[in-house]
Amino acid sequence: MGAAGRDFHTFNTIFRQDADHRVVGFTSREYCVDDSGTYPATLAGPLYPDGVPILPEVALEELIVHLRVDDVVFAYTETRQEEVGQLASRVLAAGADFRMIAPARLMLPTSRPVIAVSAARAGAGKSPTASYLAELLLRDGWRVAVVRHPRQHHPFDNTYPVDHLSTTTQKTDAPVCRDEVSPAGSDPVPVFSGVDYQAVLTAAEAEADVLIWDGSGSDPPFLRPRLHLVLVDPLRADGAVEYFPGEVCLRLADAILINKCDTVPADRISSLVEALGQINPAAQVFTADSPVTVDGAELLTGRTVVILEEGDSLRLDSIRPGAGTEAARRSGVAAIINPKPYATGSLARFYRRNPAAQVLPVLGDTPDDLAELGQALAAVPSEAIIDASRRDLSDLLPDRPVARAFYSLRPHDPDGLAALARQAVRHRFASADRIR
Repeated sequence: MGAAGRDFHTFNTIFRQDADHRVVGFTSREYCVDDSGTYPATLAGPLYPDGVPILPEVALEELIVHLRVDDVVFAYTETRQEEVGQLASRVLAAGADFRMIAPARLMLPTSRPVIAVSAARAGAGKSPTASYLAELLLRDGWRVAVVRHPRQHHPFDNTYPVDHLSTTTQKTDAPVCRDEVSPAGSDPVPVFSGVDYQAVLTAAEAEADVLIWDGSGSDPPFLRPRLHLVLVDPLRADGAVEYFPGEVCLRLADAILINKCDTVPADRISSLVEALGQINPAAQVFTADSPVTVDGAELLTGRTVVILEEGDSLRLDSIRPGAGTEAARRSGVAAIINPKPYATGSLARFYRRNPAAQVLPVLGDTPDDLAELGQALAAVPSEAIIDASRRDLSDLLPDRPVARAFYSLRPHDPDGLAALARQAVRHRFASADRIR
């Protein structure tokens, strides 16, 4: 029972080669009662020659009884604590045990030092922080790769794996998505993601000395870190205890970074530091600002715009205003055009599930995803575009002025944060047996 890739990662890591347990299905909240899918045999392994069914969570109780389920394993992230209790109650009342897997059992060991960037709640600034650390280590002469949390469920079918989901130079048993990001003033950094994170890890290790885990929501890392940095948003600090597994990440943290300090009074930061000390007194606490940078702001003034944002951030963070919306406000646009009337396919389904959304989400990298996005962009009658996604969409963007908007990280103690990151990397290479 889960989503956002942690469900598949839990299966791959714990159950795929375990002949003593039989996994009878995954559940999905996206499916109606008559819907179903299959986690393909190419990923499920030899114990599951027909793959593993993906079934509607709405029928959870009936599935437990019909399939004679003994255990239901919880594999969600960014879930309200009361909802966790409600799901547990449904499972227990239906006659099955409700299980959680410790994050440490799901962290893959690696021969490379890993700096993991997680958060107590979504929207705290993990990707800008991962980019900041990558730039720092690149300047030090290390080969750096980012391993990114899976961004969506893949459209599994009988032909999976398929070439369009894999651009990695490594041959693996499962598709590995390879992209690149370019930190300011630095060479491009490879970014790896996928479904089977052992395959993802193998590909990343082949290209890098150091790996940076870029998490999603409040999910703990899939890789075993040498340094675990957990971000906190002071505007939503209560979410760490209200949403699971935010507090788990805080308790696992080697260091905590309170981001977006420029958005709240100083006394609020002081109170937050004290509260975090009660949860994890051993963690070193840093603070930082997270300003929005706009490249091409002069192209927006007085024009109508459509805004592109990452779909996973929107899904996990209650459709909060992001970098693109802030860029529009600061640049004096004439109006923000709502793209909802021009959406088709998966985009239309996204808006039905998230009716408050006012931006155009980038939902995935498949040809169908990109085709729907391109069609919507072409149809929206805006005079300019604000691209606040983390991808290179230049081939999709219509012939209109485009401004890029993104959050950056401005630590208050950059030397201290840099020393912590460098210590993690150097200690790993100095003593291979000291990975925690």
